Amino acid sequence: MPQNSGPGENRHILRTSYSHRRTTRRSHSAGGVAYQVAPGNSMGDVQIALIATNQGERWQLPKGRLEPGEEPLQAAIREVLEETGLVTEHEAFLKTIEYRYVDTYSRVVPELVIKRVDFYLLRVVGGNLNSNSYEVDDVAWRTPVEALTQLTFTSEQECVRLAQEHWK
Repeated sequence: MPQNSGPGENRHILRTSYSHRRTTRRSHSAGGVAYQVAPGNSMGDVQIALIATNQGERWQLPKGRLEPGEEPLQAAIREVLEETGLVTEHEAFLKTIEYRYVDTYSRVVPELVIKRVDFYLLRVVGGNLNSNSYEVDDVAWRTPVEALTQLTFTSEQECVRLAQEHWK
């Protein structure tokens, strides 16, 4: 190590020597295709609640991690309420998706996350769509066709397609 090196130099050396290591964590979340039918209209006028994150660049379905002892359906209903302001009721299980990503946020050693998300079809029975949650940049009602175009992730687009099968 060169003389007169400061603490920043030591951190760089540690990061470099540990960068080849990685821990793994499993994460379980749940969310929903929260929908309503425009008042006085047929099922052709379905609207789906979407949320925006990442400074409004990522549009997705509301979802979040399960709390200790919480069942996935309970978490889905809670997360939809927290992220959209909508009160919902369960109609159907749609699917479970799984994906992996590397979490480097505030970490010296990156962590591989194996994420599982259970999605449900949730009918809106109350509340008002709002973006009051600190986790959400924006919220919007979209028709299923608009949602399929706007959703960032193909796995969530598939959840909307599965929801459409229930409305036929």
